[in-house]
Amino acid sequence: MKLRALLLPLLLLYPLYASVMFSQQDRILFPGASGQHYPLAAPWPATGQLVEIPASFGKVRLFYQPPRGASAPAPAVIYVHGNFECIQNSFATLQPLAQAGVGVLQLEYPGYCGADGEISFDPIVESANLAYDWLAARPDVDPQRIIAIGYSIGGGVASELAHHRPVRALVLLSTYTSIKDMTHRYGLPGFLLRYPFDNLTRLREYQGPVFIEHGRNDSVIPFAMGARLAHDKPGREFVALDCGHTDCHFENGALFKIRLPAWLAANGIAMLSEK
Repeated sequence: MKLRALLLPLLLLYPLYASVMFSQQDRILFPGASGQHYPLAAPWPATGQLVEIPASFGKVRLFYQPPRGASAPAPAVIYVHGNFECIQNSFATLQPLAQAGVGVLQLEYPGYCGADGEISFDPIVESANLAYDWLAARPDVDPQRIIAIGYSIGGGVASELAHHRPVRALVLLSTYTSIKDMTHRYGLPGFLLRYPFDNLTRLREYQGPVFIEHGRNDSVIPFAMGARLAHDKPGREFVALDCGHTDCHFENGALFKIRLPAWLAANGIAMLSEK
């Protein structure tokens, strides 16, 4: 009788809980999105350029830092940031890659930080595909050596891009196996999702080299998810770090100054002469 008295309120409240989570998933997954659209006001590196390219919803906002000291055409990365960031938060962080002879294109989410559009799965995928096409057409970039990098929620975008475009290598930082797996952690069914990012499935399809980092103390996206992505298929590079979710990858710039350039060189993507 006591058990029934306990379960009945839970059963009555669960549909309400699920409906709220369903209706608020845009805000939960992409809290930086807004309906305000304005030019990028933050200062940016003099060596780079703001890029805006036409899309179905307006313009995709990008920022490009060309490779320095490299013989053209050079390798390049597309970087997709986390959900509490804007592209300007990573200008300085990613400069070591440009200094190592790798072009760097940063992608802004639709509706983020003044960019055109509204956040939704299809516009995000469209933005990433258009960013790739713009980068691949540049004379200073080798289209056969474009690398997709995704941090946190951006890992899903990077993996999805590898499904639609011939990405040379894939780098996932503090990311998840799938959004569905993340919803299960909160007792929610996967069919409610409007963002079907599935890194585990996309990595199983992907044939190129994969580099994964994850913090052992990550309280946002469990370390076990990063480990599963890394060990699901032999040959993937996995770096386990003694940190959490927001303090792992950019400490002293070690990832973009040392670990990633060395891995790209080891895989024949960025030659030592280009570093």
